[in-house]
Amino acid sequence: MKLHQQYLLLHSQFGQLVEHEVTLSDLAELLECTHRNTLTIVKKMIAQDWIRWVSQRGRGRRSTLTLLVPADQIAAEYMMQAMNRRELQLAAEQVGAYSSSTTMQDHLNQWLLGYSGHHTEAGSHYERIDTLRLPIRQQLHALDPLFINLLAESFVTSHVFDGLVQRNEHGEIVPCLSHTWDVSSDRKTWFFYLRKGISFHNGHLLTAADVVYTFERLQSTERRTLYRDVSKQILSLEATDPLTVCFKLKAPHELFLPFLSTSRAAIVSQATYRQHKDGNKEPDVPNTMQKPIGTGPFKVTTWDDQLCRLEAFPVYFQGRAHLDRVDILQIPWSAPAHLDESQEFESPFVHLVHNPSAGAGADWAQISAGVMVHKLLTCNTQKTGPLNDPEVRRYIQSCLVGMYRDDANADHPEVMYTDTVNDGAVHPEELSHITKRSWPTSPIPLHIATIAQYRKDAQHVGSILDRYGFSCTVRTGTMEEFKGNLRLESDLILFSLIRDRDEELRRYDLYLTLSEHLEDTSRKRVQEMLQNVVASQVSADRTAELDRIERFLVQQSLLFHFSEKPVETAYLPSVRGLSFNSQGWVNLRHIWFP
Repeated sequence: MKLHQQYLLLHSQFGQLVEHEVTLSDLAELLECTHRNTLTIVKKMIAQDWIRWVSQRGRGRRSTLTLLVPADQIAAEYMMQAMNRRELQLAAEQVGAYSSSTTMQDHLNQWLLGYSGHHTEAGSHYERIDTLRLPIRQQLHALDPLFINLLAESFVTSHVFDGLVQRNEHGEIVPCLSHTWDVSSDRKTWFFYLRKGISFHNGHLLTAADVVYTFERLQSTERRTLYRDVSKQILSLEATDPLTVCFKLKAPHELFLPFLSTSRAAIVSQATYRQHKDGNKEPDVPNTMQKPIGTGPFKVTTWDDQLCRLEAFPVYFQGRAHLDRVDILQIPWSAPAHLDESQEFESPFVHLVHNPSAGAGADWAQISAGVMVHKLLTCNTQKTGPLNDPEVRRYIQSCLVGMYRDDANADHPEVMYTDTVNDGAVHPEELSHITKRSWPTSPIPLHIATIAQYRKDAQHVGSILDRYGFSCTVRTGTMEEFKGNLRLESDLILFSLIRDRDEELRRYDLYLTLSEHLEDTSRKRVQEMLQNVVASQVSADRTAELDRIERFLVQQSLLFHFSEKPVETAYLPSVRGLSFNSQGWVNLRHIWFP
């Protein structure tokens, strides 16, 4: 690998396909090695056909050096070797200057297609070990259900942890760690009866104490976790016996049971996680790289900055996985676009199942769990400023109609447009009376808040509004910063809604969060309608009420929809058993290869 680094150093100094007169002493000084080692390096590069070297004998005589191979090709080879050795971060820093190169990406594409997918090897007792290798774009920062923020993290935890209940293929809530449950007539008391003999990955048996600990831990955190409002509705809980848990709610809440099927309500081992408490308070930062302990079909055996390895949990209570191992490679550079073109950054997991033995000409198929990524823009009217004026908000809404039909985005044909943005909206020229009435002579400053993954979208929104009398500044931050003051100090807030099997919960959480940055009258109106949502036992009625909230927000120009697209999985026909788990992810437990 060092030879690749040395070539890149030469290329940065001399460039390609140009003859340069140099001495061995010049090269030795540049490469920081002895005259003898420099000569050895030159000979190795000649043997690789990387350089042409015309030597001139005699002290001080200058030889001729020509670099024959593009730097990005050498950088790609270097990165591929680094991936084989699991030295990704170091390599990424070394070749970062070439990461946007088409040549380098093409080389890495080919390597990824060979690396990823199904591989078989013989174990220590000559048994067949089936491994599925999957690359992801983002770093896995946390695998503890309390701390996950990224979809890639959710993907992993959905295979490592289980909840009391889960959703089946039809989206219905069915038993999981609990084999059944009862609810009182007033819908405020819930009893869950745990299955016997379920083991955590560390060998501890699951008991009601683990369930109580999980939810006490969730309630005590100061973090703004997803669906936090639902978990806060728990008034008390207790283990009435080793296999029975009783939840008492403050009031009936019809999203409580759906909440229990989400990754946020996954059950953790009291014996494992309680040991990291500081006094009586649960730490509010993750224990970095701590291997998670759950009851799921896969256990984490390796987790570092490059690789997360999942191995089948042989005594999983719902049946052992067909795969023996899943290696999730964390790619530290911007992933090749065409590998995950429709996903951009909001869905970091590269949905690839590739079987090289099927032949290069095999056709890829697409399957979808019905998950959509819906990008939204909302107004902060809690903050004093121009957006307190509904006509200004309506004007902004009209400016953004069809924003993704602009020529600047003509290369994104996969984007689907919603018509919701047109509800009550008009064209900018039809609102010229605003300019005549009150528009200032200088551009109105607006701050747009978003997360790093959506920076380009926010910049595009800003560039459009800049044409119509605004001056926009984009502010980005981490998920934790975005949940806090970043959005409350901004005028416009750009984020997304994931429409999946938990759509009711996600919309409820979205509108509740959105209400926090609305002026008092609108906030009270939205929160009153949300109370109607959680009070209804009929799913259709809850959906109708959520739709009513959405219409209100759009009509008041407080919420703008601007793109929606599906999350799909690409796979080859040789893949068998493809299905989706309770979280809407490809269920690795069922996948197998003949």
